[in-house]
Amino acid sequence: MNQVKVEPSEIVREFNAPRQLVFDAWTQVKHLNNWMFPMPGCTCEFVDANIENGGSSLHKITMPNGHEMWLYTKYEEVSPPEKLVFLQYMSNEQGEVVPMTHVPDWPRDMLATLIFEELSEDKTRLTFLWEPRNPTPAQAQAFESTRSDHGKGWGAGMEQLDVYLSSR
Repeated sequence: MNQVKVEPSEIVREFNAPRQLVFDAWTQVKHLNNWMFPMPGCTCEFVDANIENGGSSLHKITMPNGHEMWLYTKYEEVSPPEKLVFLQYMSNEQGEVVPMTHVPDWPRDMLATLIFEELSEDKTRLTFLWEPRNPTPAQAQAFESTRSDHGKGWGAGMEQLDVYLSSR
């Protein structure tokens, strides 16, 4: 096992929505298809979803220019409405894990841990931690070299989630 330590990237957001709804937005396809993308003009399509402990999902994000990105997710912990833990991978449309071509040495296993905290009946704080699992030194360096962009990807997704929750 690798001993490289990496500090997780952390995004903390507050949403004007009940905790259960925010959790459901991360775990139910009827919600995910409406916000799980980085910018307006994209679409998200879950082609397979078994979002439970030990389950997995496969979804496609289509960018405004038509470029498709496939993501395979393995769920390690689904504890409604408090916590969600998953590994997410770049994949092909069959769900086979593939390397991230535009970032050499990108870590294969990217772990996301989400903590949902009820601040009031209609306000939820989400703490999102993102980190490579057991990275090699080269993978840890690749992760660190992109740290300033982590908020652009997942952070942009959080913006889409906020817009979606505001419409509910």
